Amino acid sequence: MGLLPYVLLVMLPGIGLTLWAAYRVRTTYAKWDRVDSGVAMSAFDFARYLLNSQGLTEVGVEPTPGNLTDHYDPRTRTLRVSQGTAGDRSAGRVDMFGRPQLGPAAGYSAPGYQGAGYPASGRAGLSVASVAVIAHEVGHAVQHQRRDPMMAVRQAVVPVANIGSTIAPWLIIIGVFMNVMGLALVGLVFFAAAVAFTFVTLPVEFGASNRAMAYLGPLGLNGERAKGAHDVLRAAGWTYVAAALTALLTFLYYLTLVSGSRR
Repeated sequence: MGLLPYVLLVMLPGIGLTLWAAYRVRTTYAKWDRVDSGVAMSAFDFARYLLNSQGLTEVGVEPTPGNLTDHYDPRTRTLRVSQGTAGDRSAGRVDMFGRPQLGPAAGYSAPGYQGAGYPASGRAGLSVASVAVIAHEVGHAVQHQRRDPMMAVRQAVVPVANIGSTIAPWLIIIGVFMNVMGLALVGLVFFAAAVAFTFVTLPVEFGASNRAMAYLGPLGLNGERAKGAHDVLRAAGWTYVAAALTALLTFLYYLTLVSGSRR
């Protein structure tokens, strides 16, 4: 199989899926970022509140630059809230007990920082989109604390998956064109690990979203607000589905390439 089949069967569908998922996230988040959640806290205070409510007082909360770059880091047990989610309304750093640290994190621009982590201006609370994103990351922190088996599998696969997503394609291509099938098969195995990582990620992400919705209900997010939070989390989930399908399409192409070369 040459370049044209790759473009038609892998590249174009992959790009299409990725763009569609990104569009859904962007438009859904923008829609519900304009709707107040009724949670009258800053992003960091809300993250701290949810973590404490789950007994995760040892998990830190920090700001991170960017938009929708929110994530939970299991290595440092830190939940990082993005500048976009905080809306530049609460760019301060708080410690594990919810006490403000002086000043923002190094390298983080915080024009609205007031020390206590509360908004300097604008609305007093968080949007539906923001609370959904933060609750999702708290869900990951709970998964880590409770040793969620799928999260453990994902963490175990990470080293091999990193090799699979960077070096493996080159091993496959070089192996095929130089007719060194052993090298191509090694690359195929590593790339399979990268594909497995994307699929193992799905239950981890959807599980965190289910936890997030459970946290938001008691806070009064019901009706349209609950639907909005669900829509935001579902749209974000589609980005992982798109990544998994794209990885699978690429793997099938490589598998066909290697199988055809062995004949």
